[in-house]
Amino acid sequence: MAAAGHLSGGRLNLTLLREAARDELKAVLGDERQKKVIVWDESLIKPVGLIAEVPFLKQLGVYKMVRLPVSNLTEAYPEANEYLFFTKAKVSMVEQIVQSIRESTARKQQTAKKFTVVFVPYATQHCIDKFEEYKMTNGLKLPTFEFAITEYRLETLPLDSDVISLDLSTAFTDLYLQSDPTVVHQAARAIGKLQAVFGLYPKIVGKGKYAKDVGTILSRMHTEMMANPGFAQSLKELTPQIDMVVLLDRTVDLLTPLCTQLTYEGLIDELYGITYGASKFPRETFSEDVQNVRKGDPPTPGPLTVPLTSEEEVFGKLRDFNFRKVGKYLSSEAKKIKEIYDERKKAETVSDLKQFVQKLPHIQATKLSLSRHTTIAELIKNTTDRDDFLGMLHAEQCLREEDNSDKVLDYTEKCMGMGEPVSKILRLMCMQSVANGGLKPRLMEQYKREILQSYGYQNLISLCNLEKAGLLRLQEGKPTFPLLRRQLRLIPEQIDELNPKDISYVFSGYAPLSVRLVETLEQSGYQAFEECFARDLTFQITQDNSSSPAQAQRKKRLPTSDRPQVVLVFFLGGCTYAEISALRFLSEKEDAVTEYIVGTTHIINGQAMVDSVLSETPLFVPTHLWNSLGDEPVPKVTASDRGSL
Repeated sequence: MAAAGHLSGGRLNLTLLREAARDELKAVLGDERQKKVIVWDESLIKPVGLIAEVPFLKQLGVYKMVRLPVSNLTEAYPEANEYLFFTKAKVSMVEQIVQSIRESTARKQQTAKKFTVVFVPYATQHCIDKFEEYKMTNGLKLPTFEFAITEYRLETLPLDSDVISLDLSTAFTDLYLQSDPTVVHQAARAIGKLQAVFGLYPKIVGKGKYAKDVGTILSRMHTEMMANPGFAQSLKELTPQIDMVVLLDRTVDLLTPLCTQLTYEGLIDELYGITYGASKFPRETFSEDVQNVRKGDPPTPGPLTVPLTSEEEVFGKLRDFNFRKVGKYLSSEAKKIKEIYDERKKAETVSDLKQFVQKLPHIQATKLSLSRHTTIAELIKNTTDRDDFLGMLHAEQCLREEDNSDKVLDYTEKCMGMGEPVSKILRLMCMQSVANGGLKPRLMEQYKREILQSYGYQNLISLCNLEKAGLLRLQEGKPTFPLLRRQLRLIPEQIDELNPKDISYVFSGYAPLSVRLVETLEQSGYQAFEECFARDLTFQITQDNSSSPAQAQRKKRLPTSDRPQVVLVFFLGGCTYAEISALRFLSEKEDAVTEYIVGTTHIINGQAMVDSVLSETPLFVPTHLWNSLGDEPVPKVTASDRGSL
């Protein structure tokens, strides 16, 4: 088994989710004595790799793995009994698979080969219909080959000891741009299935339209489960390990993901991106020891991939720090390592030397890790010290702290004049719109005209998408954010980034609204959580299983710092690493009586969220977007224009 000890380091043993996923993969692959070739949809290699490493797959009969597109499989790997195509439910992938199977079966084989399409996590009717168009139906048996369709329901990915992701990278645009309810059902199924491992949720609380929809589905699922005597009995026998689920719709707090994260892990994601617990950096900036190459050997091409999970002790401590604290911590730890090496010189007995030798592997690993993160910190600092980065932070601060602030207009125009990426300009516009409850008509008109003239008319589609997703709109009525800012103390008077006392340290002076809502729920109860805003979209569901002795006993016990309650906070539409750090901060406070587990459709940051909206092409362009353009004709948007978004 691959090392996954970091998954069991929290209050919930998330290794159980990994083991359940491995068992299901065993069932999909079948007889381990049969030789198999796996053909991957490239986007699935890393997520499935978190569950099953190569040695594990080899034990199950997999002797070769290739990527789509691929041809002549039977000729390249004639000894295989079965060829399995692991793919997401996309029509484009179906067409590649069909072409591969046709090319592989064009020549007569001595024995019929089996081709199996494995959809992850679910097949769609559209994809099945597409296969049927090519006369490939599930269970098809011909003299030359057999064909089957199945599913590998990898719904939840444990990313760390306290983080679960559904890996739905398009969830934000699916929900808020396309109004596609598929994500709601997938989230409800995944959250519901967790009960089979961790027991029934006594209480579900939430805020937001889609959060309420998920709550309704979970309530219906509970009724159906309890109507099944066998399932109800198995739930009664399980000790509930999660005391409450909090569902948060991303539209409840659109401002937080648009802000620049200032934790160590958050900045790595902002500047380099983190994918499935790893990030890529310029290889040449690291020492040869970190690169794991010997002196004199030729340099390995390509960037260096660095794992970023709590499995690495140094990163486990660094990740939630405000970046200002990172340098001091690394320097302090480096001095400690030096002192330990100096102690070796003072060793006078064999026993002293033996103790040092026992510590040596851990010391060497820590030293290597410190070197790695010192280089990463230097790379980040090169960016955070630049005037353009500091200017962006100042603009964000103005938007968060001042009512109806138009001060960023000069900065935004300066960025346009310097040819900054249009996505950066649109991110600032969205922040201003969200913080001020929309943009004033004259300001909106000015922004639109300048963007279209500076960056091209194809960006009209971008503006339309941002408006449809709720990130950009005209100001109507009194904005709610200034009221929430004061009511929930989102901008504290004092902030200590080195020794924080409040969650606002993750943005150097701004407490993420989403996490402050969770904190309000814990400290002041459901009524205070409900009355903050959006009362009609706030709900509470009690799932009674009082006949279960385990649940009855848990109800009587009040949470303490020694035996805290466990709360799963689930974000629909994505969450940021800064929000995860803020929730960890609440869990780790000295008097904390709650430990938080984070669930999310996917991990996001501001740039990724805006870019995901810009990549989508709407079905229509609202005519009011042209109001500010006078008599100018509507330009024709070509395919090349769409591709440039």
